[in-house]
Amino acid sequence: MTVISKEKVKDMYYANLMYEYHKVSEKIRLFERKYGMSFDSFERDLKGSEKEDIEKWDDYMEWKGCEKVLQKLIKEKKELEIRDYTVR
Repeated sequence: MTVISKEKVKDMYYANLMYEYHKVSEKIRLFERKYGMSFDSFERDLKGSEKEDIEKWDDYMEWKGCEKVLQKLIKEKKELEIRDYTVR
């Protein structure tokens, strides 16, 4: 039987979390480069536009999802760093 310590489980979880963090961050950077602006500016411009642009709306939905995931990952990362977690 293999025994895995709680610390090892935390380290594995943290490594996966950082992988996801960097993957989502890179996707956000691609959108920022594509449109030359932050998500907030893009959202404001898109919602204020008279012209309907399906590609921009598709990107908006994906970018918005990435922003939400990034915020969740940042919260989890902080909780792990200050040891505010439970292993069950």
